[in-house]
Amino acid sequence: MRKTRFVATPASSQKGTDAPGQTEPAGGLRKRTLVAGVSMGVGALLCFVLSAGFSGGQSAVSDTAAPEISSLQEQIRITEAKTAALPKADDAERGLPAALTAAGQVAKLQNDYRHLTPSVAADGGTLDTATSQSTLRNLIPYFAPSVHQADLGPWYLLAGDKDVAAGVGIPMSFNSGFEWVVQVPYLVNDDSTITVTWLAMETRPGVGERPAVLAWTRADYDLVRKAFVNIQTGTTATGEALKQEVKTP
Repeated sequence: MRKTRFVATPASSQKGTDAPGQTEPAGGLRKRTLVAGVSMGVGALLCFVLSAGFSGGQSAVSDTAAPEISSLQEQIRITEAKTAALPKADDAERGLPAALTAAGQVAKLQNDYRHLTPSVAADGGTLDTATSQSTLRNLIPYFAPSVHQADLGPWYLLAGDKDVAAGVGIPMSFNSGFEWVVQVPYLVNDDSTITVTWLAMETRPGVGERPAVLAWTRADYDLVRKAFVNIQTGTTATGEALKQEVKTP
């Protein structure tokens, strides 16, 4: 499990009852303090063992204490290394806006895929790669080369959109039944990445009903490479029952 350090000021965002849980920010700012406290505690224990190892005014450490001292010194070294690896708050403050901007563009491009639903339905669920190439080319720069292009195709298509008139782009009258929205990330991981989650939210819920979450995608924004890595996608139980099946060509 990755450690996290920086807590951003969250904006209000939609949440679904069956969406993947957000990482709680509580304790994020305490990580460095906690690790430093552990280091101080280990150091104090080392001093105690050292003092116990000396007897009768001798300057040599006893054979019994030597292995313990060596082990404690190694713990201090590891703890200090982990402390140094935690992302700095300044880096997080600079990286968070970049991650959010990139995430917003990715959401917009994934929403552009919605106009493919009629043609997918007409072709028996087969996605015409030629019609999706433009959106795919625009998505690729936001992701690291390690992310397969197959993972950048439509993350979710709603079966209810299949009856929309086919055409180039989304018609002005087109009101899809869902929309990809970005969830505001709270934390920076200790590997200098920011985990971002996108939710496919229902846009036309029934009267008195809350919008349902139909699908989700999660990826880590690498602050060094300035690109998303480690992408994961999934659908909720509600979304699975309502989605348009897409077959691999």
